[in-house]
Amino acid sequence: MKLVLFDLGNTLEENDVPLPGAREMLEATAALRDQSGQPAVRLGLVSDFFEPGAPEEIPQIREQYFAILDRIGIRDLFEPVNDHVTLSTEVGSAKPAEAIFRAATDRAGATFAETLFITENLGHVLAARRLGMAALHFRGPGQTSGDVASLPELVPIIRAFALSDQVAVLRVSPETVAAAQQQVVTAGASWTRLGDDLVVTGTAEAVTASLAAMPSSVRSSAAGPAGELRLVLQNGSLFQQEHPDVPVVAGRGRHLVVRWNPALDPAPHGLDVPCYAVRPLPVNTTVVAPLALPSAEARRAVPDWVRDCVDRVCVETFEADLAAFVALPTRQSTTPGFGIAAELALAKLAGLGYTTSTQPVPVDAGTSLNVIADRSGTGPQPRDLVVVTAHLDSINIAGGPAAPAPGADDNGSGSAGLLAIAAALAEHPQQWHDLRLILFGGEEQGLFGSRRHVAQLPVTERNRIRTVINMDMIGTLNTPQPGVLLEGAPVSQSVIDSLATAAAEFTALAVATSLSPFNSDHVPFIDAGIPAVLTIEGSDGVNDNIHSAADTLDKINLELAVQILRMNVGYLADVLGVP
Repeated sequence: MKLVLFDLGNTLEENDVPLPGAREMLEATAALRDQSGQPAVRLGLVSDFFEPGAPEEIPQIREQYFAILDRIGIRDLFEPVNDHVTLSTEVGSAKPAEAIFRAATDRAGATFAETLFITENLGHVLAARRLGMAALHFRGPGQTSGDVASLPELVPIIRAFALSDQVAVLRVSPETVAAAQQQVVTAGASWTRLGDDLVVTGTAEAVTASLAAMPSSVRSSAAGPAGELRLVLQNGSLFQQEHPDVPVVAGRGRHLVVRWNPALDPAPHGLDVPCYAVRPLPVNTTVVAPLALPSAEARRAVPDWVRDCVDRVCVETFEADLAAFVALPTRQSTTPGFGIAAELALAKLAGLGYTTSTQPVPVDAGTSLNVIADRSGTGPQPRDLVVVTAHLDSINIAGGPAAPAPGADDNGSGSAGLLAIAAALAEHPQQWHDLRLILFGGEEQGLFGSRRHVAQLPVTERNRIRTVINMDMIGTLNTPQPGVLLEGAPVSQSVIDSLATAAAEFTALAVATSLSPFNSDHVPFIDAGIPAVLTIEGSDGVNDNIHSAADTLDKINLELAVQILRMNVGYLADVLGVP
């Protein structure tokens, strides 16, 4: 029988108050049954608690701990408590020492390999993984990161751990996906959608039943053990470059479903790092999906002044600005090259009539800056604020700060694109709302520029922001048809829809959407509840050149970049001109 071992404080409760969903999650876990109908898991608690002054004090201290379980209403789920609860009080060692974990697993009759440990303490998670346990980092009260953000999210993960789930991948079409999803749920399995791939997980019986019920138009790969499935969000193909031996179950660009082995490298597991994130696999969720665009007959009549702005997107100017950025040896955030790039951008924006300024940005031990350009609208106050962003810095992760980092696609393309948008909108004939353009520093080291900008916005200014359009890697063609991914969050859905409409009106782009935002400058705005969308080249996950000296000008597809810019300008010109 598998053991699921919980920490108590800040994992199941805080200050003697159960965290939301704690009892329900524990009940669902205790109700799991194997094929013979027997309990599939044993629940356990392992906690650091009061240190006894003498051995005879131990029983009384344990009773104090059990009283906490009574107060938060979960003691009955760990009865008999003497068999299910392990305290540092009696072991003489606190987490993350091996001795306390060994005492807890021995008490349950389980090995480390049969144990899943769950806590809000990341250091304890990493220590447990080094001992051979599966471990999850719960995002506890006041924390901003973790494998799971709420206790109910643990249930499907624990189920997969306990019941040795199977996985299969279905190839679906827009016409068959809804029926396939319904068949999966009806069979008692779960699905995760990545474009045309439907990743199906569940017991062997449920997965087999799902496959048997599928229409012949839905193609499937053979089912196999699920293992520890994870969702990977990556920049380019940087996760695959660093972990070539991790099996990819399904993938679409920057999104992958992989079989993750925590023993391979505990550090990236569940952590957002500058190059990729490894997260629990969300179930019954669309991670990324192709979008059907409206037909020509169903589209509106585009105002002439919007089309005029779109037609002012100039490929020659974009190419010249991009070449100027790429000509610098590096635009690493704290190097002189970044400062030169910032001066070039400031001069260009000022020459277009924008009011320019800079914002200092601490980056590790150095300093970078944000370049900001504003153009006021003509409507009466109060006016909304429309924001366009890109990051100006580049990086060579293997070579260090001084290594060549031309950053043509990442993110010279987005930076030159912002200047192209500035030029296209500089003579907007009906700009009602205010426009702000921002080139961020410190993005590659961890979104330093955008996080600082959002953190320093006054509340009144935050509340004025109607939309944020972020551009990051818009210049490399990785698919047969030029495509764009519109990535946001539920708060961004209306912006995604409007951008897709603009794509249909002004371009031939294939459009995909995702509500799983990751690691670009739209994320701090989304975290603040502001509608923001990343516009990024389709299938950037096959781009092997970023963050290296190979991200050069010859890899840029000007047609793709200009189409993405036309889409963005079409949307921006429209929203700026609507009272």
